[in-house]
Amino acid sequence: MMYSRDHQRSIGTMNQTELFHNALMASRHATPTKSTAGKRITSLPEVEDGFSEIKLNGAPKQCLQWLAPVLRDLSQAEAPRWLTLLDPPATVSHKWLRSAGLDPERILIVRGKPGMDSLELCCDLLRLGCSHTVVSWLATDGNEGRSCHLLRQAAGEGHCQSLNVYLETCLAA
Repeated sequence: MMYSRDHQRSIGTMNQTELFHNALMASRHATPTKSTAGKRITSLPEVEDGFSEIKLNGAPKQCLQWLAPVLRDLSQAEAPRWLTLLDPPATVSHKWLRSAGLDPERILIVRGKPGMDSLELCCDLLRLGCSHTVVSWLATDGNEGRSCHLLRQAAGEGHCQSLNVYLETCLAA
């Protein structure tokens, strides 16, 4: 596909969030499909505080096994928007999602570019409102810290939920 120089220049000045938003809106799958035949669908509870955090301790594979049921419930939520995973561990792929019983058609995996501010990207994804929940793997500063406040605020603006997963891995086996 050929683009004009003006179009190429405009793409060069867009940030990653704008590019993501444009790609999402241009895709045929702007909202997940409702292929729910034979699947258990749950509704997302209304929450006043749009931010939650889970701290897991153990081997990375073990932590993902503990997290899989939470992600499964979120992916089966009766919500027309995406479940978005921001910078999940490298082992989280569409193959892993299928093997854990999740529906990859309802889940977006977003990986930031090296050097990007993951907190800023997460807040941008929350504000866009294209996801019912954005699951992130950020090192936060505690439940009352600045990053948690920013995530709460962004989730409120996008009318969605933010779930941060903090992995504390053991050094000793």
